[in-house]
Amino acid sequence: MSDITDQGQASTPRAVPPLMTAAWEGATSEPDPLAALGATRALAGLLSTWESRLVGEAIDAGATWEVVGGTVGVSRQAAWERFHHDVKEFRRQVKADALAIRNRHRQESREFVERVKQQAASIRES
Repeated sequence: MSDITDQGQASTPRAVPPLMTAAWEGATSEPDPLAALGATRALAGLLSTWESRLVGEAIDAGATWEVVGGTVGVSRQAAWERFHHDVKEFRRQVKADALAIRNRHRQESREFVERVKQQAASIRES
């Protein structure tokens, strides 16, 4: 069990991207070995992206680069060098998504207040 799980972080199920599932199916069930090899190469690329995503989740949950490095079998420095750009991009995207949600919520709140005011005004006029 990892330090993060031990700290009480709730585990969330991760949906496997459809492309990853399709690549796995092709790599394991394709009768043509060259087609299976191509699917395996595609799967390797997708797994690299998946790994970066998990590193981002671990860092955001409080893992250190030393723990991440130990988990993937490299030094703290090597883990940072390998993943820090992806983690920065992951954090940037999460912040951008949160900002978009907050802005949408504010706009919907303003629209709701305006509708209530208009309804109240029309009731008073009646």
